[in-house]
Amino acid sequence: MIKLLKKTGIFLMLAVFSQNHAQNYLRYHVNNAHSHNDYLQKIPFWEAYYAGFGSIEADVFPVKGKLLVAHTEKELSPERTLESLYLINISKQIKMNKGNIYPEADKKLLLLIDIKNEYKTALKILMASLRKYPEITGCPGIKIVITGERPQPGDFKNYPDYLYFDGDPDKNYTDDQLKRIGIFSADLKDLIQWNGKGTPREEETEKIRNTVEKAHHQQKQIRFYGAPDFPNAWINLMNMNVDLINTDHIPDLKKFLNTVPKNFYKNTKDYPVYTPSYQSDGIRKKVKNVILLIPDGTSLPQYYAAFTANKGRLNIFNMKSTGLSKTGSYNAYVTDSAPGSTAFATGVKTRNTFVGVDAAGKSIAQIPDIIDAKGMVSGLISTGDVTDATPADFYAHSDNRNSSGAIMMDFINSKTKILVGGPSGGLSQENRQKIKEAAVEVYDDLKWVSKINGRTLVADPVASKRITEGRGNWLADAFDLVLNDLKNNKKGFFMMVEASQTDGGGHSNNLEQLVTELLDFDQVVGKAIKFADENKETLVIVVGDHETGGLTLLDGSLKDGWVFGNFSTNDHTAIPSSVFAYGPNSKDFTGTFENTEIFNKIMEAYGIRK
Repeated sequence: MIKLLKKTGIFLMLAVFSQNHAQNYLRYHVNNAHSHNDYLQKIPFWEAYYAGFGSIEADVFPVKGKLLVAHTEKELSPERTLESLYLINISKQIKMNKGNIYPEADKKLLLLIDIKNEYKTALKILMASLRKYPEITGCPGIKIVITGERPQPGDFKNYPDYLYFDGDPDKNYTDDQLKRIGIFSADLKDLIQWNGKGTPREEETEKIRNTVEKAHHQQKQIRFYGAPDFPNAWINLMNMNVDLINTDHIPDLKKFLNTVPKNFYKNTKDYPVYTPSYQSDGIRKKVKNVILLIPDGTSLPQYYAAFTANKGRLNIFNMKSTGLSKTGSYNAYVTDSAPGSTAFATGVKTRNTFVGVDAAGKSIAQIPDIIDAKGMVSGLISTGDVTDATPADFYAHSDNRNSSGAIMMDFINSKTKILVGGPSGGLSQENRQKIKEAAVEVYDDLKWVSKINGRTLVADPVASKRITEGRGNWLADAFDLVLNDLKNNKKGFFMMVEASQTDGGGHSNNLEQLVTELLDFDQVVGKAIKFADENKETLVIVVGDHETGGLTLLDGSLKDGWVFGNFSTNDHTAIPSSVFAYGPNSKDFTGTFENTEIFNKIMEAYGIRK
């Protein structure tokens, strides 16, 4: 019975931890970083200080009236003193910041002085040195904590009030002694055998939690020395409420902690997903309609982040036929969007920045023009600039994706019926007039379009807003508007829908932007699947043109809808894009294939010979 209760207690503790993870991540910043063995850095003190660390540690040996800083006695050097490396620099900063250690008045610093031997002699030297720096001993933002060899608790009172001492979690202190405890420290290896990979065993987690809670009950911070020093270990220590994270890798921990707010997202409004009937899914038959949905810059990590945020639900994940699209361009291992979706639109690999042309710059026929000959119609939607690479790849021909004016004019000669997206610099007054003269209706607001009567261009500023900036249901409304027109064409249609700003979330390493944009897009995917079920002659494909950001997922909760990740770059990567398909011929999209095969498989589904 006792074992059962103990085990149940562990499970309850883990459940509480799971609920609190979200709050824990957001409370950590560089103030919680501890520069362990700081004196071994290339620039002692300054590297940690300019990183904004809240704690710095130096090992000292008393030698001939000075405190020399080194890890071992063999490494001692007369010029490397505590005073020259730390006290003088701290003094300068306090004077510069008018009595504060950091420019921010409320930002504090712990200076841990690890005495390696002869603590009584070392403390006498330290006190003598500090008499020269009253600005340090009188600074409320500095706390000097003696660790390593140190006095017994009963002797704390014999030392100046500006000195504090490192506490041992296994000891009990009187109230007066506790007032002199600066922080608590413990050797992690004495408690558990965890190597920092994965998560600690349940009983190990309980040991750490109990030690942390004991320190917090006494209103003290705690750190664990000897702890593994890399992101997964930092995450687990944060999850267990450890206050100070030890590191010998200042730039890495600085970046990690500073990006926590952008790497964390908790969904506040989840939504139900559509349940497909699967009646026409995977059957072999010619299709009349294809809906190609492109979440720019996404692959499996992005999808799973959105799946987690929506508490384990995603319309995309209800599509059973899955594959991988290799994204490399004609001239680069890592593609940009222009050749990425040119491959989808034409079946041809081209150079980076090339739109709707081959590697030699020659125009290539795109899906809207090809199917027009069969009496079919096309519509393109994007939450970005209407001349941006992805939509442009389906109607324009240029060797420079940034030539927005020329790209916009190519719409006149394209067989694409409908183009809907955000405003473009390419839509100058002169170009606007020429487009109107070509019998294209031009709108600046999606709401002004109640019905599509002919060729239509919508360049709506709302489209370019992020979901977090108030775009609302714009993408879903655009999808409904375009679909309601295209579906009336008896011979069939092609629709391309791009979620442009998922890519922006990857470029800016902003998980909130990435996930909210992808969730908005996923609801449109649900609409497409529903239409496919009703129509039974529609193939739905979801594929990103490339991956952006090098996203990895470090933690999350399917139950509570939050996710914590990390980005390795602010640009595209060579990671293959996940492919999902639903409807007739969906099984053709399984396996691993070149991105040009998306085009080929669409043509085969239409029954069009290339």
